[in-house]
Amino acid sequence: MDLAELIEALSSPAVYPQPVEKVEVRQTHISVVFLAGVHVYKIKKPVNPGFLDFSTLEKRLHFCREEVRLNRRLAPDVYLGVAPVVRTADGLRWEAEGEIIEWAVKMRRLPEEATLRERLRRGEVGVELMEVLADRIASFHRTADTNERIAAFGRFDAVARLLRDVLAQSIPQVGKTIHQAVFERLRKLTEGSLLRLRPLIEDRADRGMPRDAHGDLHLSHIYYFPDKEPPADLVIVDCIEFNERFRFIDPVADMAFTVMAFLFYGRRDLACAFADAYFRAAADEEGRQLLPLYTAYRAMVRGEVEGMLAMEKEVPGPERTLAEKRSRAYWLLALSELEAPEKKPCLVFMAGLPGTGKTRLAQLLAERADFCLIRSDVVRKELARCANEDIYTPEWNTRTYAECLRRAEQLLFEGQRVLVDATFREEKQRRLFLEAAIQWGVPTAMLLCRAEPETVRRRLEQRRGDASDADWSIYLQLAANWQEPDAFTRRYCHIISTEGDLEESLARALEVLRRLGLIQG
Repeated sequence: MDLAELIEALSSPAVYPQPVEKVEVRQTHISVVFLAGVHVYKIKKPVNPGFLDFSTLEKRLHFCREEVRLNRRLAPDVYLGVAPVVRTADGLRWEAEGEIIEWAVKMRRLPEEATLRERLRRGEVGVELMEVLADRIASFHRTADTNERIAAFGRFDAVARLLRDVLAQSIPQVGKTIHQAVFERLRKLTEGSLLRLRPLIEDRADRGMPRDAHGDLHLSHIYYFPDKEPPADLVIVDCIEFNERFRFIDPVADMAFTVMAFLFYGRRDLACAFADAYFRAAADEEGRQLLPLYTAYRAMVRGEVEGMLAMEKEVPGPERTLAEKRSRAYWLLALSELEAPEKKPCLVFMAGLPGTGKTRLAQLLAERADFCLIRSDVVRKELARCANEDIYTPEWNTRTYAECLRRAEQLLFEGQRVLVDATFREEKQRRLFLEAAIQWGVPTAMLLCRAEPETVRRRLEQRRGDASDADWSIYLQLAANWQEPDAFTRRYCHIISTEGDLEESLARALEVLRRLGLIQG
């Protein structure tokens, strides 16, 4: 029976030993998960992509058993055992008598809303939880197995091979989920980081720092139950069982996955809070030097994995499209972690009412901080070259912002730094760009220019030969309908006073970029 037929058969509630109303099916590039009532069954795809080998039934049984054994370290009550798929006279059945044609890991189903990913989406993750999580993971690392064999996987040659292998295996994705220029920059930066950190990596291996760790500390694998007493309040599932070299690692390479995940969801504040708390709990301040390299490695792995998923024919089309978008974001996140501050890809937008000086400031900032500048007034005029109509209607505004975003996204794919100059009067416009930056895996910020009305009026009266058609009456109209940033936007918003001369305003904007790590500190 081929995989597609097996998935279809196991999608029926009738094959399960307990009453099931509906079966939900989810796929990764190496497994298929069946959510069936209070239980979860996970089968391994019969694949051998090089970094794992599930090609035979015997091998899949072995790794099912390993998955149960290893995951009981951090989720003892979740992993129930190994369950067979059996061919009977009535068709396929789980855990019945007959010919065994497949094996699966059987788990207790946990509520998805309890994952850190879902709690983050609902705004329920804060610094206090970062302290708890960091302490738990640091404690796990202290007690995890270590010996000379494990330490050997943390030596420089093994670490370098991991990173080089990811890049080599991802070459087929170049031009699809990763731009050629981004790929070449990543390869060069990876080698530079490895060369610089080689003595530290070797020294930590000499001291036995590598552990039999988790290997996949994604936010969707971490469940938080605040009403339960420790250690039941934090449950961590789905460690890597299929390849020891991905699990026998330096603890920093393990926790870097969680750091990377917070960055991926646009929460640099939580990523920093978790990292700070972890290094304190682990008493491992020197490990901080390794964090950018290992965070980039984690992002590259996810970029490769999502890219593979995007090319699997048995995965539904919409899922493949999402996987392609996620892959692009992970590759850019990796580049951001390794690049010098002044070269990191990012999406910054300069907002403010007409006459606040945002356009001249944006031009200077683009020159000083090496941004590709997109100006909405210019884009609007380019779109309207042949238009014989009012180009300042809501419809034209939507069209203009959409075109600005399209151009920004093309530049981001190439690994560029993008600065967008527009009014951004409405929250929907700001969210459009902030959410796009998060979806592309790059740092983002809104620089909101403000000046006193008297200053604005004077500037508008002195304006000559500008692409903007705004005058004092337009300013008053826009000011009356200005929407203040909401809680989501305020997280990324930085007020820039443009009173005084232009150099003073520029200095304030540059200081914001320094704090964000987007220019040299």
